[in-house]
Amino acid sequence: MKTLPSIIAAIILVVILAAYACTFQVRSTEVAILKTFGKAQEEPIEVDENDQSFFAGLHLKWPWPIQSVAKYDRRLRLLEDRIEETPTIDDRQIIVTTFTAWTISDPYEFHLRNPKLVDAENALRSRIRSYKKSVIGRHRFSEFVSDDPSDRKMEAIEEEIREAIAADARKSFGIDIQLFGIKQIGLPANVSEEVFNAMKADKQKRAAAFKAQGNAEGDRIVAEAQSAAQRIRSVVQRKVSDIESEGLTEVGKVYAEFKEHPELRIFLDQLRALEKILTNRTEIFMDADFAPVNLFDPAKRMNSALPGISHVQTPPANTANDRGKTTEPANTRDAN
Repeated sequence: MKTLPSIIAAIILVVILAAYACTFQVRSTEVAILKTFGKAQEEPIEVDENDQSFFAGLHLKWPWPIQSVAKYDRRLRLLEDRIEETPTIDDRQIIVTTFTAWTISDPYEFHLRNPKLVDAENALRSRIRSYKKSVIGRHRFSEFVSDDPSDRKMEAIEEEIREAIAADARKSFGIDIQLFGIKQIGLPANVSEEVFNAMKADKQKRAAAFKAQGNAEGDRIVAEAQSAAQRIRSVVQRKVSDIESEGLTEVGKVYAEFKEHPELRIFLDQLRALEKILTNRTEIFMDADFAPVNLFDPAKRMNSALPGISHVQTPPANTANDRGKTTEPANTRDAN
């Protein structure tokens, strides 16, 4: 009776070991290649996405060494290239680091070429380096490093390398290249100084060209402004000449009137002379009989303005001392 539990335990253990040896499970992110006596089957084993049962992905096989299973992750993988110097077509050295995203497109071909994943990565990295050097060697340095965006062609170069790698990787390894890109570009120390000097010289050349263009544009603007000013001056001069001609014509008419009335001209001249004398606060002592001070006397002013009228009389003086005095502004005094 004591041996019965041991027998049952042994049977259970044998069943478990047999189940482990005769079954295998494939996850939804994996693909499997079943091998019989080391020969792989062409049809890969994958999980049926429509199978929602508990045993989804569970498969049977003969125990080893009759059959064995090789599993591979079919999710996207990322491979980074090593840092190394690569020459361009104009014999410039650049340091390019790349990255490649890839997946297994043909599990059977992939297993035949590289049964181990690390071997596949090394083989793919070697092909990437080869195609990278080949494509970069057909392009100029300015297409990678330039201060002019129109010269840089990074995206076109990346696509060219990706297409070259993808065609070979699918055929040789059963790998599908999903994405390829240049992660980093560096320059050796000797090339960096040369590039910076070249960029500095180019900037100075462009600055000189812009300065010359600005000076030429400034000269053009100044010339146009001077020409416009000259035209304006000509127009103004013509208008001034016209106004002077009109003024001289009017003056001629006035002088013609003065010839007929010379006394009016003399009277107006005296008024203008008096205005000039009394422009500022001034004290003067003059004989009231002299022009133009005689205009302060109302009688003489009337006689000067209307010499042809004889009935104008001077107002009587208040006292004998007031004879000969004239009316003055508040700030002007006459001599007796």
